[in-house]
Amino acid sequence: MIRAFLVDDEEHALNILNILLARTGEVEVVGTASNGYDALDSLRTLRPDVVFLDIEMPGMSGVELAESIEGEHLDAQVVFVTAYDRYAISAFEQEALDYLLKPLEMDRLTKTVLRIKKEKQKRLSAASAASSASAASAAASATSPSGITGPSGITGGSGASEASEASGESPGREGSGPPPVLNVRLMGGVSATIGEERLKWRTGKEKELFALLALRGRERLHRDAILDALWPDEHYQKAKVYLHTCVSFLRKDLRQLGFPDALKYEGEKYYLQPDLFRTDFGALLEAIQEARTPGSGDRTEELERAISLYGGPLFKEEDYPWADDEAHHLEQTVGELRTELSKRYEQRGDYARMIESAQKQLSRSPYDEESYRLLMKGYSAVGKHDEVFRVYRQMLGRLNELEIEPSEMTKRLFAEIQAPRGFGSGGNG
Repeated sequence: MIRAFLVDDEEHALNILNILLARTGEVEVVGTASNGYDALDSLRTLRPDVVFLDIEMPGMSGVELAESIEGEHLDAQVVFVTAYDRYAISAFEQEALDYLLKPLEMDRLTKTVLRIKKEKQKRLSAASAASSASAASAAASATSPSGITGPSGITGGSGASEASEASGESPGREGSGPPPVLNVRLMGGVSATIGEERLKWRTGKEKELFALLALRGRERLHRDAILDALWPDEHYQKAKVYLHTCVSFLRKDLRQLGFPDALKYEGEKYYLQPDLFRTDFGALLEAIQEARTPGSGDRTEELERAISLYGGPLFKEEDYPWADDEAHHLEQTVGELRTELSKRYEQRGDYARMIESAQKQLSRSPYDEESYRLLMKGYSAVGKHDEVFRVYRQMLGRLNELEIEPSEMTKRLFAEIQAPRGFGSGGNG
C-alpha cells in the first residue's frame, strides 16, 4: 500500500480526496493537515510515501512546503493539487511527481496513483541494490589480505564503484572521499566551475539568484529578502512563483554538476552549503582581513597578496542593483589597500613599486588626490622632475572637471618639491 499524507486548507477538499484515494484500493491515508506548518511537524514523524499538497494556502504555500520537504530530506514524493492551471508549470519545475486539477477526476487520479507506485518501486529497487553492493564491498574488504589492492590500485575500489553506481551517485562526486568544491567567480563577472565543467544558467534570474546566495556566503537569506532584491516591482504571489522556478532550475543544474544538496531551504530561508563552494570574493575578504590584522612586520607582503586576489569590479558585467553598495565598498577598500601599499613602498625606498602602485590606483580612480601626491613623491625621489610637473597638471585637469581646487596639502607638496629644483610656476615642461 502507498502511504499518503494530505494537505489542504479546505476541509471538504480533504474529504473528497480521501474518499477518492480510498476507492483506488492502493492508498492508505496516514494523516491530514490544514496548513503547511502542522503538516511539516507530522511529516517528520509519519514519513509517508507521498504528500498531496494544495498550492494556495495561507501562511506556508504548498510550493514552500515542498521546498521544506526536500530541504529536510523527508524522502516523500509530492503531488500538487490546485484549482489553477497557471501553477502547473511551477509545480513541475519544483520537481513534483505530478499535479492534479480541481475538481478531481477519478481517471486522472488513478493515473497519478500508478505513477506513485512505479516511483516507489524504483526507489525500493535502488535502495536494495545499493544495500547489496555495500554489503558485498564490506565482505570483500573483510576477506581481502591487508595491503593488497584491487585492479584500480585502491583497496576495495571495485566494490566502492559498484555501490556508487547502484545508488545512482557519480563516482568521485557524491560518493566517498573529500567532497567536491565549486569554484565561484563574482569579481569581473559571474561563473561557477568544477574542473573543466561549468554551471550553465537557464535564465538570467537563475544566475542572479545564485550570485546573491554566493555573495552572502554563510548567511541565510529569507525568502522575502530575495524577492525584494530580485523582483522588487512584481506582485508578491507572482514573485514567489518566479523564485520557486529559479530555485528548481538552480537545484537541477547544481545536481548535474554533482552537487545535489548544495542549495538549502530551512525556516523560509535559502542558503548554499558553505563547505561545497568557495568564491574569489570570499578569498579576497579573508586576505584583506589578514593584511589589516596588527602583527609583526610592515604587512607589505600581506597587502600585495590581497591586492593580487582582486579580480575586477563585483559583478562587472551584470546589472544587479542590490549589489551596488557592496560593489562600491569593495572598490573603496581595494583603493585604500593600494594607497597603503604605496606608502609601505615609500618607507622601504622602493620607489619603482611605489610609482606603479599609485598609477594602478589612478587608473581605477582618476580623481584620487592622495594617489597623485604619492605619484609626485615617487617621481621626485627618483629624479624625474618633469614627471612630477606632468602629474600635477594631469591632476589639475581632473579636478577641474569636478570644478574643485587641489587641497592645500597637495599645493604645499608640489611647492616643496619644485622649489629646490627651480621649476618656477611653469616647470621645465
